[in-house]
Amino acid sequence: MGELRQQLEEFLGNTVITLEAPVTIGQIILLIGVVVASFFVAAFLRRWFRHLFNRLRIQENTQNRLIAILFLIIMIVGISVAFKVAGISTGIFGRVFTYPLADLFQPSQKPTESPTGISSLFQTLLGRKPVVVDDGARRLTLASLFYGFAIIFGMYVLSKYAQWVLQRQVLQAFQIERHTRFIILRFFHFTIIAFGVLISLRTIGVSFTSLAIIFGGLSIGIGFGLQNLVSNLVSGLILIFERPIKIGDLVEIMDVDIFGRVSSINLRSTVIMALDEKEVIVPNSQLITEPVHNLTHYNNQFRVRIPVSVSFSSDVELVKKVLLEVAHAHPEVIREPTSEMEDVTAPFVRFTNFGESSLDFELLAWIPDSFERFDVASDLHFMIWEKFREYDIKIPFPQRDVHFYPEEQ
Repeated sequence: MGELRQQLEEFLGNTVITLEAPVTIGQIILLIGVVVASFFVAAFLRRWFRHLFNRLRIQENTQNRLIAILFLIIMIVGISVAFKVAGISTGIFGRVFTYPLADLFQPSQKPTESPTGISSLFQTLLGRKPVVVDDGARRLTLASLFYGFAIIFGMYVLSKYAQWVLQRQVLQAFQIERHTRFIILRFFHFTIIAFGVLISLRTIGVSFTSLAIIFGGLSIGIGFGLQNLVSNLVSGLILIFERPIKIGDLVEIMDVDIFGRVSSINLRSTVIMALDEKEVIVPNSQLITEPVHNLTHYNNQFRVRIPVSVSFSSDVELVKKVLLEVAHAHPEVIREPTSEMEDVTAPFVRFTNFGESSLDFELLAWIPDSFERFDVASDLHFMIWEKFREYDIKIPFPQRDVHFYPEEQ
């Protein structure tokens, strides 16, 4: 048994390849084992995060992107851990990932000083260690960029999960209004993401002085080409705080013929769910500068108007009676309003006009849900047509008298 163990140790100790140091068979096996374990961990986390994202109701396309990013992060971390555990030097790849990127853009120095720029990179890749003066500042490297990105990704996932818990465990228990819940969750999300970005920038090594310079340059860009973006952002803040429209409101944008229910209000755009279940993304500035008809700003009630024209020979009292019968027969029409319904009246008929070839009437009736106005109007049209046929009430068509004059010879 001892001889077999000695032979196994000798086999595992055989050198396979030499990088900066000899790499044995045992190290290769350990490396492969850790990488395989990383695959299993990635597969498990993929299923767990898929279940979590489904509970959070994240869209499938976004889920696929997040899971793909998560898989790449786990595999990169797993491979780096595998090299560390196996004790294998990463060689040139490790030096590339830890090389200060800022040195590539520094001007060349005198020969007596420490090399910078491309020459420093080549010396690093060749295994030589140039003299570097440590000024205490954190260096920007590919590894720090990866860690910063991983922090932002983790903060995004944490924000989604924290919003779900806050929504289920706190906000619903206090019976907070839906739009107020949306604002709280949105600012909670932005706060966590901003905190993650600050940590990420600190990890990368970006100083606040550099950020001030960047924002100063952005202010010039805003003045030249980002007016629309800034306008949409400011309009989004106005929509969130002033609340001319809220989540769940039924709105109609007159100029572009958009009608639907508001599903979300973001900083740059607002999503409106149209009648055909299609999401329409509208820039926030359009909702501020253009006329918007909010059908449910105070309540969900809506008054349906049904114009009707009959022939001159019709009995106007019978027409009024028939239209009222139709309105009272529809189950969605409010027949007897209560004291809680402000400005809501029972169905009534208006005699609106003596037309060129018809008598014009208008049936007005309130319904409790504005979103159903098209379906209710369609039902009333069908019912009016059947009633008119029953009572032999004629709907006229335009009539014209044509006179022919003989041509004088």
